[in-house]
Amino acid sequence: MKGKGYRSNVAKAVWIVIVHLAAVAAVICAAFFVMIYQTGIRLDDRGKSYIQSEGFRKRLNSRGMDILESLSAKEDINYLTNAGSSAVIDLAEFKEKEINRDSLSELSFKNTSGVAYSVKDLLEWAQDWAGVGERYDDGGSFGDIGQFIQCKTSDGSSHYFNLNDFKKLVTDGLLKVNYDQDIMEEYDDSYETKFAEKTENQKIDAAIELGYWSDSDSRSLGSITDKENNTEYPEFYLQEIWSFTEEFKPQGAESLPDAVNSSTEWNGKLEDAYSELAKVLDCIRAVQDDINVSDCAISLTSVYHTSGDYEEGSTNLTYLFADKEKKTIYTNRKAYSSYSQLEQNLEKIFKEKAYAVVYPELSECVTNIPDADLQVWNHTIDQSFDTKDFVFAVSVDTKFSVADSMADEAENYETYSKLMFPMLAGAIFGSVLWLIGMVWLTVTAGRKPKDEEIHLNGFDRWYTEIAAGAVIGIWLAGTIILGTLIANSSLGYSYAVVTVIVTCLICGTYTMAWFLIGYLSLVRRIKAGTLWKNSLIRKVLKWIGKCSGKLADFVRAFSRNTAEKIKVLLVGGAFLFLQFLIIGCIFGGAEVFLLALMAVDVAAMIFVIRKADGLDLIMDGLKKISDGELQYKIKTDTLTGKQKVMAEYINNIGGGLDAAVENSLKKERMQTELITNVSHDLKTPLTSIINYVDLMKRENPTDPKIQEYLRILDEKSQRLKVLTEDVVEASKASTGNIKLEMNDIDFVEMVQQVIGEFEEKFQEKNLTMMVHFTDEPSIIYADGQRMWRVLENVFGNVVKYAMEGTRVYAEISNRNKKVTFSLKNISAQPLNISADELTERFIRGDVARNTEGSGLGLSIAKSLTELQGGEFKLYLDGDLFKVMITFVAKNYSK
Repeated sequence: MKGKGYRSNVAKAVWIVIVHLAAVAAVICAAFFVMIYQTGIRLDDRGKSYIQSEGFRKRLNSRGMDILESLSAKEDINYLTNAGSSAVIDLAEFKEKEINRDSLSELSFKNTSGVAYSVKDLLEWAQDWAGVGERYDDGGSFGDIGQFIQCKTSDGSSHYFNLNDFKKLVTDGLLKVNYDQDIMEEYDDSYETKFAEKTENQKIDAAIELGYWSDSDSRSLGSITDKENNTEYPEFYLQEIWSFTEEFKPQGAESLPDAVNSSTEWNGKLEDAYSELAKVLDCIRAVQDDINVSDCAISLTSVYHTSGDYEEGSTNLTYLFADKEKKTIYTNRKAYSSYSQLEQNLEKIFKEKAYAVVYPELSECVTNIPDADLQVWNHTIDQSFDTKDFVFAVSVDTKFSVADSMADEAENYETYSKLMFPMLAGAIFGSVLWLIGMVWLTVTAGRKPKDEEIHLNGFDRWYTEIAAGAVIGIWLAGTIILGTLIANSSLGYSYAVVTVIVTCLICGTYTMAWFLIGYLSLVRRIKAGTLWKNSLIRKVLKWIGKCSGKLADFVRAFSRNTAEKIKVLLVGGAFLFLQFLIIGCIFGGAEVFLLALMAVDVAAMIFVIRKADGLDLIMDGLKKISDGELQYKIKTDTLTGKQKVMAEYINNIGGGLDAAVENSLKKERMQTELITNVSHDLKTPLTSIINYVDLMKRENPTDPKIQEYLRILDEKSQRLKVLTEDVVEASKASTGNIKLEMNDIDFVEMVQQVIGEFEEKFQEKNLTMMVHFTDEPSIIYADGQRMWRVLENVFGNVVKYAMEGTRVYAEISNRNKKVTFSLKNISAQPLNISADELTERFIRGDVARNTEGSGLGLSIAKSLTELQGGEFKLYLDGDLFKVMITFVAKNYSK
C-alpha cells in the first residue's frame, strides 16, 4: 500500500540493528559511568585536580578517622597495661557502667561483686578470643551449650554444679537424689526397665531423656540430701546455659560457676555472667584489633582493591598526634617523633600542598584542602582521648612519589574524571534511541505494507508457554556459556575496562537478540488475540474441564442401578476371558474355531443390548415417577428376570406413596387434634384446682400436715400447668401454627440477660459459667419472645441435668456471615441415647426420671429455632452435652 513503506522488512531490519547498537552502547556507557562514580568522582569535579575533588576529601577524612581510632585503642591498652598487677575487671561494674572500648578509663579495677578477672589475664585471653560472632558456631570452642545442675535452697538462693561433677558426687555417695514420685512412675509406664533398677547416672540421664530438665521453668525433679540425710536442697533442675572454655580463673575461685555461687549479686545468674564475660573479652579484643591494624599497616580498599599502609616509606600520607598534657607524640615519620621539635615539624607540614591540622578550638584549626570538615576529627579526639590540649596533623605528598593506594586513586581520577560526562550523555542518548526503536518496532510488529492484517510466523504459532520457555532457556544457556568462555579466556585476567567492553558487547548483543525475538512475538500474539487462545495452560484447562465433565457424567450414570452395572461388567469380563481362553487353545480346524468365536460374540452382544435396553426403560420410568407422575407404569413385555420384577415394584410405588402420604397426614392431624383437645380439657379442671388450692392457703390452716398437703398440691398443679402449656407449645411449634414477630436482635445482649436470670439457679447447683463472646456485632433476625423461650429451655436443661460442681461453657462466634451460640456442660447421668432422640417430644436425658421435666424443652427449642430460620443441633460425646444454635448474621454498623 502507498505510504506504508515503513512497515517493510528492510526498514524493520534497519531498526533492529539500531536498537541493538543503542542498547549495547547505553549499557557500556552506563557501566563505565557507575564504575567512575564508585571511585568517588562526581560530575561537578570537572576541571578540578584530584586534591580539590570531593573524593579526595572524603578518603582523607576516612583515613584520618582510622588513624584516630587506632591511636585511641593504643591509649586504652596502655591504660589497662599500666593499671597494675593487682588490677581486676569486675563483671558487675562492667555491666552497670555499660563499659565499651571508649570508656575503659571509667573502671575502678576493684573486685566489688565477687566475680572479677585479672586485667593481665584478660589481655592475654583476648588475643585468642574469637569474638561474639563465633560463639554460636556448631562445634566451635568459643561457645557451646553447657549442662549445669541448679540447686535451690529454701531461702531462694542457687548453687550450680557441672553435670559431670554432679554425677560423680552422686556416684561417690556424697549427695543423694530423692526423685519425684511422678517422674519414676512415668518412666515405669514408658520403658521396660524400671526406674528403680537403674544406676544413679542412668537415672539422671533417664530424667533428662524424659524432658523434665529442658528449661528453668520446668518443675523440680525432687530434692538432694547429703550422706547424713540432711536436706541440702529441696529443689533442683537441669540448666542448659551458653558457656565457653575458661582459659583463666576468676579472682578467688576455681571457675566462673564457683564465683557465681559465692557471689550475692550474681547468685542464680550464671548465664548472665558468661554473657558479660564475653562482652569484656569482645571489648578488649576490639581494642587489640585496632592496634594490630595500626602497627602492622592499615589496609584501605579502593574501588580497584589496591591497598597500602601508613608505614614510613610506604605511604604518601603523614600523620602526627601530640598530647600536650602528657607530652607524647604518635607519628609515622621518625623525623617528627621528638616532642621538643613539635612546632618545627608543624611548620614543615604547613608547607605541604595538602594538609589539615586540628586543635581543641575549631577556630584555630587550619587546612588548605577545599571544603575540608575538621569538626569530625575534633569531636572524635574529644570523645576518645583523655586530653584537652592536643594537635593532630595530617599531610599528603601531592607529587605522590610513593606508589600506594592514594597514588592509584590520583591516577584513576586524572584518567576517568574526563570521561564521566561523555559516558552519562552516551547512556542517556543510547537509552532514548533504544526506546524510540522499541516503540517503532512495537507499532510495526506483525504489519506489512500491503494490508492491515496481523501476520504471524511459525514461531508465533507455538504454544505461548513453550515459546517463552524456549526463548528464556536458550538465552540463559547461551549467557552461561558466553560468561564461562569470557571468564576462562585472557579477557578474564585483563584490565577491567577491556573486560567490561567485551562483556557488554557480546552479552548485550546476544541478550538483545533473544529479547527482541520474544518481545516482538509477544506483541504479535497480543495484536492477533492468540496470546491466551494459543496458551498451553488454556488447552490443559479445557481438557481438564472436558475430562471432569465426562467423568462426572460417568459417575452419575454408574451411580444409577450400580448392581446391574457391576453384573454387566462381570459378564463382559468373563466373556473376554473366555475369548482369550479359546484363542489360546489349539483347535483341530480353523473353521470350527472361528464359528465358535463368532457365536459367542453374537450371543454376548444380544445379551448386553437387551440388558441395556431394559435399564433404559427402568431409568425412564423412575425419572417420570420422580417428576411427580406417580401413576406412570413401566411396560414389562420386553423385560426378563430381575429387571421385570424391579419394574413391577416400581409400578406399585405410586399407589404405595399415595397411601403412605395420606396415612402420614391423617396420623399427624389426629395427633395434633388429640394434643389440642386434651390440653384444652385439662386446663379447665387444672385452673379450678389451682384456684381452690390458693383459697385453701388463704385460710391459713395451722395443722402442719394440711400445710404440707397444700404445698404439694400447689407444686404439682403448677408443674401440671407448665406441662400442659409445653404440650400446646410443642404442638404449635411442630406444626408451624405460630405467628412470629421478626426483628433485629442483639444475640450477645439477649444471652447475657438469660444468663443473669439463671445466675441463682447455677449457684444452687454449684455450676460455674465460663463465657466467651465475640467483640463483633452479632445481630440476628428473629422473634425476641420466641428466641427468649429457646434460650430459657436450653439453659433450663443445663440446670436440670448438669453435674453439680462442674463448669458450663457459653460461647458466641461470628464467622462466615453466621452467628453461632454454643452451650456445653457435663451431664450428671450417662447419656446412652443419640442426639436426635433427645430432640424428640417426651424424651428426657434422665432415663430414671429423677428430675423435674416434661421431655419437651429441647423439642420446643429446636422447632422454634427452625421456624425462625435458624439451625439447632445437639452433640453428645460420652457425658459431654453440647447445644449449637446458628443464625445468619444481619449487616450491622454502629
